[in-house]
Amino acid sequence: MHDGQLLALMKCLAPEQVEQIGRHAQVLTGIDNMQPVGRRALAGRLRLPEREVRTIAANLKDQGLLTLDAAGMQLTPKADQVLPGARDLTRSLFGLHDLEDRLSKALNIPYVLVVAGDAEKDVQVLREVGRACAHRLRSLLSGQKTVAIAGGSTMMETARGMQFASLPEVTVVPARGGMGNSIETQANTIASELARRLGGRCKAIHVPDSLDASALGEMLRLPEVKEAMELLEKADVVVHGIALADDMALRRSLPPSIVQRIRENGAVGETFGDFFDRSGHTVYRMNTVGTGLGHNEKSHLIAAAAGARKAPAIIAALRRERHDSLITDESAAQEILSLL
Repeated sequence: MHDGQLLALMKCLAPEQVEQIGRHAQVLTGIDNMQPVGRRALAGRLRLPEREVRTIAANLKDQGLLTLDAAGMQLTPKADQVLPGARDLTRSLFGLHDLEDRLSKALNIPYVLVVAGDAEKDVQVLREVGRACAHRLRSLLSGQKTVAIAGGSTMMETARGMQFASLPEVTVVPARGGMGNSIETQANTIASELARRLGGRCKAIHVPDSLDASALGEMLRLPEVKEAMELLEKADVVVHGIALADDMALRRSLPPSIVQRIRENGAVGETFGDFFDRSGHTVYRMNTVGTGLGHNEKSHLIAAAAGARKAPAIIAALRRERHDSLITDESAAQEILSLL
């Protein structure tokens, strides 16, 4: 009897008890996502009555799984032993496993993880997508590995969601150069933070993200840039977000003529400087250090993107390039299946 059959049997025999266990698992994982957190804030996040959260928290405290002080609730080391099972149970009860299976088959991608909720309505969901992406990345790191990570808010949450480790043989390189005024979401900054948390090393690429072809060519001849680019091209794992074409065109301050061209050609998404249509075909390509990244067949390619608005871009990005992993949220997953 596999896990799905066992859960179905438990629901049939004792539905109220299964629901109660599921609530405990939901509260436990909710604390892990938000700790330290107060009971009122957690109740609001989980959309549960505060009285119920208070009762469950007291039970979990009695089991030695959490502590409660002025800062809020936090999990104890003992909770680490039951968290994976609690997360799995919560995902099964919310139907996320079924959603993942359907997405995996529809998109022909081996690993799909769906986070409950809608990142467009709740910023905490984006944090959870980042944490899930970090967990997936960490599971792929052993020995001497090179990780390339792009910029953007989802990748920022991925770096922040990585648990501290000691992996001195891991090298992290940014998959893009600098862009715009938001330093914290630039690939160099994110790569540095990810390397710090992994206990590895970071090889920054100090090149603006958008240059004309001749200027980019000159920059790539610099020894320190050349070394980083060689690492980038041979990355074992590539992690990136997926942007909406219109949003990225405006964020990069592209000339009006280029923006019009991108729109007229039906661009829906952007990754690594490539703007692509619903079929995944490039309609405009920028001169950037990340151009063509992901074409290395030996790289494990991870995409993380959330929000129903990004569904067409996610589909197109996966049609465009072979991916091994997709991390998304419930709203995007449902919209993707609806469009397909």
